[in-house]
Amino acid sequence: MKMKTYLALLGIVLSTLFFTYSCSEKAQDLPRKHSGVETFTERDANPQWQAIQYYNRINESFGLSGDKDNSAAIASLPDYYGGAFINEQNKLVVYVTGDLATASEKIATITGSKEVIVRAAKYSYKELTGIMNNLNRIKQQEAGRVAISDFTTWYLSDAENKIVVELENFSDDKIKAFRSNILHSAAIEFRRSNGRIKLEATLDPGCKAAVNSTGTSYGSFSFRARRTSDSKKGVVTAGHVVSVGDALYYSGTVIGNCSQSNNSGSVDAAFVPVNDTTNYTPSNTLCGTATILSVSTSLPGTGTLVNLRGATTGTSSGNIISTNASTTNASGVVFTNLTSADYTSDAGDSGGIIYTYVSATNTRFTVGIHKGANATTKFFTKAGLALSTLGVARY
Repeated sequence: MKMKTYLALLGIVLSTLFFTYSCSEKAQDLPRKHSGVETFTERDANPQWQAIQYYNRINESFGLSGDKDNSAAIASLPDYYGGAFINEQNKLVVYVTGDLATASEKIATITGSKEVIVRAAKYSYKELTGIMNNLNRIKQQEAGRVAISDFTTWYLSDAENKIVVELENFSDDKIKAFRSNILHSAAIEFRRSNGRIKLEATLDPGCKAAVNSTGTSYGSFSFRARRTSDSKKGVVTAGHVVSVGDALYYSGTVIGNCSQSNNSGSVDAAFVPVNDTTNYTPSNTLCGTATILSVSTSLPGTGTLVNLRGATTGTSSGNIISTNASTTNASGVVFTNLTSADYTSDAGDSGGIIYTYVSATNTRFTVGIHKGANATTKFFTKAGLALSTLGVARY
Protein backbone atom coordinates (compact mmCIF):
# COMPACT_ATOMS: atom_id res chain seq x y z
CA MET A 1 0.00 0.00 0.00
CA LYS A 2 2.88 2.29 0.85
CA MET A 3 4.48 1.72 -2.54
CA LYS A 4 1.15 2.36 -4.27
CA THR A 5 0.94 5.66 -2.42
CA TYR A 6 4.42 6.51 -3.63
CA LEU A 7 3.40 5.70 -7.18
CA ALA A 8 0.29 7.86 -6.95
CA LEU A 9 2.31 10.74 -5.62
CA LEU A 10 4.96 10.30 -8.27
CA GLY A 11 2.33 10.47 -10.95
CA ILE A 12 1.94 14.03 -9.70
CA VAL A 13 5.47 14.87 -8.64
CA LEU A 14 7.47 13.31 -11.49
CA SER A 15 5.42 14.82 -14.26
CA THR A 16 6.20 18.43 -14.92
CA LEU A 17 7.97 17.30 -12.10
CA PHE A 18 8.91 19.42 -9.16
CA PHE A 19 11.67 19.22 -6.64
CA THR A 20 12.22 22.03 -4.18
CA TYR A 21 15.35 24.10 -4.38
CA SER A 22 15.48 26.96 -1.88
CA CYS A 23 17.61 27.65 1.15
CA SER A 24 16.61 30.97 2.67
CA GLU A 25 13.74 31.22 5.15
CA LYS A 26 11.91 33.59 2.83
CA ALA A 27 12.34 31.31 -0.16
CA GLN A 28 11.12 28.30 1.80
CA ASP A 29 7.85 30.13 2.35
CA LEU A 30 7.34 30.74 -1.37
CA PRO A 31 6.52 27.29 -2.76
CA ARG A 32 3.10 25.76 -2.36
CA LYS A 33 2.58 22.09 -1.60
CA HIS A 34 0.91 20.61 -4.68
CA SER A 35 -1.82 18.20 -3.61
CA GLY A 36 -3.52 17.83 -6.98
CA VAL A 37 -6.35 20.24 -6.14
CA GLU A 38 -4.68 23.41 -7.37
CA THR A 39 -6.60 25.32 -10.00
CA PHE A 40 -4.80 24.65 -13.27
CA THR A 41 -4.93 27.61 -15.61
CA GLU A 42 -3.13 27.54 -18.92
CA ARG A 43 -3.59 29.64 -22.03
CA ASP A 44 -4.55 28.10 -25.33
CA ALA A 45 -2.51 28.89 -28.45
CA ASN A 46 -5.28 27.53 -30.68
CA PRO A 47 -6.07 30.99 -32.16
CA GLN A 48 -2.44 30.99 -33.37
CA TRP A 49 -2.52 27.43 -34.68
CA GLN A 50 -2.78 28.34 -38.37
CA ALA A 51 0.06 30.85 -38.05
CA ILE A 52 2.14 28.29 -36.15
CA GLN A 53 1.66 25.76 -38.97
CA TYR A 54 2.72 28.32 -41.59
CA TYR A 55 5.79 29.15 -39.48
CA ASN A 56 6.64 25.45 -39.16
CA ARG A 57 6.40 25.00 -42.94
CA ILE A 58 8.86 27.84 -43.44
CA ASN A 59 11.25 26.32 -40.90
CA GLU A 60 10.96 22.88 -42.49
CA SER A 61 11.63 24.26 -45.97
CA PHE A 62 14.82 25.90 -44.67
CA GLY A 63 15.97 22.82 -42.75
CA LEU A 64 15.20 24.20 -39.28
CA SER A 65 13.77 21.92 -36.59
CA GLY A 66 13.19 21.81 -32.86
CA ASP A 67 15.31 18.73 -32.20
CA LYS A 68 18.77 19.85 -33.35
CA ASP A 69 21.34 22.64 -33.46
CA ASN A 70 20.21 24.88 -36.33
CA SER A 71 23.42 26.90 -36.77
CA ALA A 72 24.28 25.38 -40.15
CA ALA A 73 20.72 25.72 -41.45
CA ILE A 74 20.56 29.40 -40.42
CA ALA A 75 23.87 30.07 -42.18
CA SER A 76 22.29 28.67 -45.36
CA LEU A 77 19.05 30.67 -45.21
CA PRO A 78 18.09 32.46 -48.43
CA ASP A 79 19.15 36.11 -48.50
CA TYR A 80 15.58 37.33 -49.00
CA TYR A 81 14.31 35.88 -45.70
CA GLY A 82 14.20 38.44 -42.88
CA GLY A 83 12.53 36.41 -40.14
CA ALA A 84 8.94 35.95 -38.98
CA PHE A 85 6.66 36.47 -36.01
CA ILE A 86 3.03 36.09 -34.95
CA ASN A 87 1.30 39.45 -34.44
CA GLU A 88 -1.41 40.43 -31.95
CA GLN A 89 -4.08 39.43 -34.46
CA ASN A 90 -2.60 35.89 -34.50
CA LYS A 91 -1.40 36.25 -38.08
CA LEU A 92 2.03 35.21 -39.28
CA VAL A 93 4.14 38.12 -40.50
CA VAL A 94 7.22 37.39 -42.64
CA TYR A 95 9.94 39.93 -43.35
CA VAL A 96 11.67 39.84 -46.74
CA THR A 97 14.41 41.80 -48.45
CA GLY A 98 14.71 42.65 -52.13
CA ASP A 99 11.75 42.55 -54.49
CA LEU A 100 8.59 42.30 -52.37
CA ALA A 101 6.40 40.69 -55.04
CA THR A 102 8.92 37.97 -55.87
CA ALA A 103 9.59 37.15 -52.22
CA SER A 104 5.85 37.12 -51.47
CA GLU A 105 5.31 34.46 -54.12
CA LYS A 106 8.09 32.35 -52.62
CA ILE A 107 6.56 32.58 -49.15
CA ALA A 108 3.11 31.73 -50.53
CA THR A 109 4.56 28.66 -52.26
CA ILE A 110 6.30 27.50 -49.08
CA THR A 111 3.31 28.01 -46.78
CA GLY A 112 0.63 27.05 -49.30
CA SER A 113 -1.28 30.20 -48.44
CA LYS A 114 -1.61 33.85 -49.39
CA GLU A 115 -2.90 34.68 -45.90
CA VAL A 116 0.62 35.21 -44.58
CA ILE A 117 1.46 38.90 -44.23
CA VAL A 118 4.70 39.77 -46.03
CA ARG A 119 6.57 42.97 -45.19
CA ALA A 120 9.66 44.63 -46.61
CA ALA A 121 12.70 44.52 -44.32
CA LYS A 122 16.13 46.14 -44.21
CA TYR A 123 18.02 43.11 -42.97
CA SER A 124 18.05 39.41 -43.76
CA TYR A 125 17.73 36.96 -40.89
CA LYS A 126 21.14 35.60 -41.79
CA GLU A 127 22.66 39.09 -41.47
CA LEU A 128 21.03 39.71 -38.09
CA THR A 129 22.18 36.31 -36.83
CA GLY A 130 25.70 37.18 -37.95
CA ILE A 131 25.60 40.31 -35.77
CA MET A 132 24.38 38.22 -32.82
CA ASN A 133 27.21 35.75 -33.38
CA ASN A 134 29.76 38.59 -33.40
CA LEU A 135 28.37 40.06 -30.18
CA ASN A 136 28.41 36.62 -28.54
CA ARG A 137 32.02 36.08 -29.56
CA ILE A 138 33.11 39.52 -28.34
CA LYS A 139 31.33 39.10 -25.02
CA GLN A 140 32.79 35.64 -24.43
CA GLN A 141 36.36 36.30 -25.57
CA GLU A 142 36.92 39.88 -24.44
CA ALA A 143 34.93 40.02 -21.20
CA GLY A 144 37.74 41.86 -19.37
CA ARG A 145 37.33 45.08 -21.33
CA VAL A 146 35.39 47.78 -19.46
CA ALA A 147 33.14 48.59 -22.41
CA ILE A 148 32.22 44.92 -22.75
CA SER A 149 30.80 44.67 -19.23
CA ASP A 150 28.26 47.40 -19.92
CA PHE A 151 25.95 45.45 -22.22
CA THR A 152 24.12 42.74 -20.29
CA THR A 153 21.44 41.40 -22.63
CA TRP A 154 21.25 41.42 -26.42
CA TYR A 155 18.78 39.72 -28.70
CA LEU A 156 17.46 39.40 -32.23
CA SER A 157 14.06 41.10 -32.25
CA ASP A 158 12.22 39.12 -34.93
CA ALA A 159 9.18 41.40 -34.75
CA GLU A 160 11.27 44.55 -35.32
CA ASN A 161 13.87 43.16 -37.75
CA LYS A 162 16.74 44.47 -35.64
CA ILE A 163 19.19 43.65 -32.87
CA VAL A 164 18.46 45.10 -29.43
CA VAL A 165 21.37 45.73 -27.06
CA GLU A 166 20.58 46.58 -23.43
CA LEU A 167 23.13 48.79 -21.66
CA GLU A 168 23.54 48.80 -17.89
CA ASN A 169 24.69 52.44 -17.86
CA PHE A 170 22.47 53.84 -20.57
CA SER A 171 23.67 57.16 -22.02
CA ASP A 172 24.67 58.77 -25.31
CA ASP A 173 28.33 58.46 -24.30
CA LYS A 174 27.97 54.73 -23.62
CA ILE A 175 26.25 54.20 -26.97
CA LYS A 176 29.03 56.11 -28.72
CA ALA A 177 31.65 54.04 -26.88
CA PHE A 178 29.91 50.82 -27.89
CA ARG A 179 29.87 51.82 -31.54
CA SER A 180 33.52 52.89 -31.44
CA ASN A 181 34.99 50.06 -29.38
CA ILE A 182 32.73 47.04 -29.84
CA LEU A 183 30.55 47.01 -32.95
CA HIS A 184 28.94 49.61 -35.16
CA SER A 185 25.85 48.53 -37.06
CA ALA A 186 22.73 50.37 -38.14
CA ALA A 187 20.80 47.20 -37.28
CA ILE A 188 21.49 47.67 -33.55
CA GLU A 189 19.12 49.62 -31.31
CA PHE A 190 20.15 50.47 -27.74
CA ARG A 191 17.85 50.27 -24.72
CA ARG A 192 18.21 50.59 -20.97
CA SER A 193 19.01 47.30 -19.23
CA ASN A 194 16.59 45.75 -16.74
CA GLY A 195 19.54 44.13 -14.95
CA ARG A 196 21.33 40.82 -15.21
CA ILE A 197 19.65 37.44 -15.37
CA LYS A 198 18.90 35.80 -12.02
CA LEU A 199 18.77 32.03 -11.96
CA GLU A 200 15.58 31.01 -10.21
CA ALA A 201 16.74 28.10 -8.10
CA THR A 202 17.18 30.34 -5.03
CA LEU A 203 20.82 29.39 -4.40
CA ASP A 204 21.79 31.24 -1.22
CA PRO A 205 25.43 31.36 0.01
CA GLY A 206 26.45 28.05 1.56
CA CYS A 207 23.54 26.07 0.18
CA LYS A 208 24.14 22.91 -1.84
CA ALA A 209 23.33 22.92 -5.54
CA ALA A 210 21.44 19.67 -5.09
CA VAL A 211 18.20 18.43 -3.61
CA ASN A 212 18.55 17.53 0.08
CA SER A 213 16.97 14.70 2.02
CA THR A 214 14.61 17.00 3.96
CA GLY A 215 13.06 18.46 0.82
CA THR A 216 13.83 22.09 1.72
CA SER A 217 15.95 22.70 -1.38
CA TYR A 218 14.21 22.60 -4.72
CA GLY A 219 13.84 23.68 -8.32
CA SER A 220 11.45 22.26 -10.95
CA PHE A 221 11.48 19.27 -13.25
CA SER A 222 11.01 19.77 -16.97
CA PHE A 223 10.01 16.39 -18.40
CA ARG A 224 10.86 12.72 -18.43
CA ALA A 225 13.47 11.44 -20.87
CA ARG A 226 15.39 8.31 -21.82
CA ARG A 227 19.17 8.19 -22.35
CA THR A 228 19.84 7.28 -25.98
CA SER A 229 22.98 5.24 -25.25
CA ASP A 230 21.32 2.66 -22.99
CA SER A 231 17.59 3.59 -22.79
CA LYS A 232 17.94 4.46 -19.09
CA LYS A 233 14.84 6.37 -17.96
CA GLY A 234 15.00 9.54 -15.90
CA VAL A 235 14.03 13.18 -15.59
CA VAL A 236 15.41 16.50 -16.88
CA THR A 237 15.80 19.78 -14.98
CA ALA A 238 18.04 22.86 -15.20
CA GLY A 239 21.81 22.35 -15.13
CA HIS A 240 22.35 25.05 -12.52
CA VAL A 241 20.06 23.14 -10.15
CA VAL A 242 22.01 19.85 -10.05
CA SER A 243 25.60 18.96 -10.94
CA VAL A 244 26.96 15.58 -12.00
CA GLY A 245 26.83 13.18 -9.05
CA ASP A 246 24.27 15.16 -7.07
CA ALA A 247 21.45 13.07 -5.60
CA LEU A 248 17.74 13.56 -6.13
CA TYR A 249 15.55 12.63 -3.18
CA TYR A 250 11.91 11.71 -2.83
CA SER A 251 10.47 11.42 0.70
CA GLY A 252 14.01 11.18 2.05
CA THR A 253 15.00 8.40 -0.37
CA VAL A 254 17.56 8.84 -3.14
CA ILE A 255 15.84 7.99 -6.42
CA GLY A 256 18.76 8.92 -8.69
CA ASN A 257 22.03 10.80 -9.18
CA CYS A 258 22.68 13.36 -11.90
CA SER A 259 24.69 11.79 -14.73
CA GLN A 260 24.89 14.75 -17.11
CA SER A 261 24.72 18.49 -16.39
CA ASN A 262 25.39 21.50 -18.59
CA ASN A 263 25.14 25.18 -17.66
CA SER A 264 26.95 27.12 -20.35
CA GLY A 265 26.46 28.47 -23.84
CA SER A 266 22.94 27.77 -25.08
CA VAL A 267 22.05 24.91 -22.74
CA ASP A 268 21.14 24.90 -19.05
CA ALA A 269 19.93 21.34 -18.47
CA ALA A 270 20.65 18.19 -16.49
CA PHE A 271 19.60 14.54 -16.65
CA VAL A 272 18.94 12.42 -13.55
CA PRO A 273 18.45 8.67 -14.22
CA VAL A 274 15.86 7.16 -11.88
CA ASN A 275 17.22 4.07 -10.11
CA ASP A 276 13.95 2.22 -9.53
CA THR A 277 11.39 3.06 -12.22
CA THR A 278 9.02 0.38 -10.94
CA ASN A 279 8.30 2.21 -7.71
CA TYR A 280 9.30 5.69 -8.89
CA THR A 281 7.88 6.07 -12.38
CA PRO A 282 8.32 9.36 -14.26
CA SER A 283 5.24 10.33 -16.26
CA ASN A 284 4.13 12.93 -18.79
CA THR A 285 1.25 14.16 -16.63
CA LEU A 286 1.63 17.83 -15.74
CA CYS A 287 1.98 18.26 -11.99
CA GLY A 288 -1.30 18.40 -10.10
CA THR A 289 -3.40 17.84 -13.23
CA ALA A 290 -4.73 15.11 -15.49
CA THR A 291 -3.30 16.74 -18.63
CA ILE A 292 -0.53 15.12 -20.67
CA LEU A 293 2.64 16.76 -21.98
CA SER A 294 3.39 15.68 -25.56
CA VAL A 295 6.73 14.05 -26.36
CA SER A 296 6.83 16.15 -29.55
CA THR A 297 9.21 19.09 -29.35
CA SER A 298 8.46 22.41 -31.00
CA LEU A 299 10.52 25.42 -32.10
CA PRO A 300 7.95 28.25 -31.91
CA GLY A 301 8.59 31.73 -33.24
CA THR A 302 8.33 35.22 -31.81
CA GLY A 303 4.82 36.08 -30.65
CA THR A 304 3.83 32.47 -29.97
CA LEU A 305 1.97 31.90 -26.71
CA VAL A 306 3.79 29.62 -24.25
CA ASN A 307 3.03 28.29 -20.77
CA LEU A 308 5.35 27.71 -17.80
CA ARG A 309 4.74 25.04 -15.20
CA GLY A 310 7.04 25.56 -12.19
CA ALA A 311 7.25 24.54 -8.54
CA THR A 312 6.69 28.02 -7.13
CA THR A 313 4.54 29.82 -9.68
CA GLY A 314 2.43 26.87 -10.75
CA THR A 315 1.15 27.84 -14.19
CA SER A 316 1.75 31.13 -16.00
CA SER A 317 1.77 32.17 -19.63
CA GLY A 318 3.19 34.78 -21.98
CA ASN A 319 4.46 35.38 -25.50
CA ILE A 320 7.89 34.76 -26.98
CA ILE A 321 9.94 37.95 -27.37
CA SER A 322 13.01 36.57 -29.17
CA THR A 323 14.21 33.17 -30.34
CA ASN A 324 17.85 34.30 -30.26
CA ALA A 325 18.62 36.07 -26.98
CA SER A 326 21.92 36.32 -25.10
CA THR A 327 22.49 37.51 -21.55
CA THR A 328 24.96 37.51 -18.66
CA ASN A 329 24.56 36.70 -14.98
CA ALA A 330 26.03 38.53 -11.97
CA SER A 331 29.28 36.58 -12.34
CA GLY A 332 29.66 37.65 -15.96
CA VAL A 333 28.93 34.20 -17.41
CA VAL A 334 27.55 34.55 -20.93
CA PHE A 335 24.55 32.52 -22.13
CA THR A 336 23.65 32.53 -25.83
CA ASN A 337 20.84 31.47 -28.18
CA LEU A 338 18.23 31.37 -25.42
CA THR A 339 14.56 32.11 -26.02
CA SER A 340 13.06 35.05 -24.12
CA ALA A 341 9.40 35.53 -23.18
CA ASP A 342 7.16 37.53 -20.84
CA TYR A 343 5.47 34.87 -18.70
CA THR A 344 5.60 35.11 -14.88
CA SER A 345 8.19 33.16 -12.85
CA ASP A 346 9.79 33.14 -9.42
CA ALA A 347 12.51 31.56 -7.30
CA GLY A 348 12.17 27.78 -7.42
CA ASP A 349 10.86 27.68 -11.01
CA SER A 350 14.27 26.93 -12.57
CA GLY A 351 13.98 23.78 -14.66
CA GLY A 352 10.22 24.18 -15.11
CA ILE A 353 8.64 23.02 -18.36
CA ILE A 354 7.83 25.55 -21.10
CA TYR A 355 5.16 24.27 -23.47
CA THR A 356 2.59 25.42 -26.03
CA TYR A 357 -0.99 24.18 -25.73
CA VAL A 358 -3.13 23.84 -28.87
CA SER A 359 -6.69 22.77 -28.05
CA ALA A 360 -7.56 21.95 -31.68
CA THR A 361 -5.29 18.92 -31.47
CA ASN A 362 -5.32 18.68 -27.65
CA THR A 363 -1.52 18.81 -27.74
CA ARG A 364 0.94 20.34 -25.29
CA PHE A 365 4.17 20.61 -27.25
CA THR A 366 7.49 20.41 -25.35
CA VAL A 367 9.20 23.76 -26.00
CA GLY A 368 11.89 24.42 -23.40
CA ILE A 369 13.37 24.50 -19.89
CA HIS A 370 13.01 27.63 -17.74
CA LYS A 371 16.37 29.16 -16.81
CA GLY A 372 15.85 32.50 -15.07
CA ALA A 373 14.67 36.07 -15.28
CA ASN A 374 15.87 39.59 -15.97
CA ALA A 375 13.15 41.74 -14.34
CA THR A 376 10.12 41.20 -16.61
CA THR A 377 11.98 39.18 -19.25
CA LYS A 378 12.26 35.41 -18.77
CA PHE A 379 14.70 33.07 -20.49
CA PHE A 380 14.55 29.39 -21.36
CA THR A 381 16.69 26.74 -23.04
CA LYS A 382 15.28 25.29 -26.26
CA ALA A 383 14.13 21.71 -25.65
CA GLY A 384 15.78 20.31 -28.77
CA LEU A 385 19.19 21.71 -27.82
CA ALA A 386 18.85 20.34 -24.29
CA LEU A 387 17.96 16.86 -25.55
CA SER A 388 20.87 16.68 -28.00
CA THR A 389 23.38 18.05 -25.46
CA LEU A 390 22.32 15.61 -22.75
CA GLY A 391 22.10 12.67 -25.15
CA VAL A 392 18.51 11.90 -24.19
CA ALA A 393 15.14 11.68 -25.95
CA ARG A 394 11.54 12.26 -24.92
CA TYR A 395 9.34 9.19 -24.47
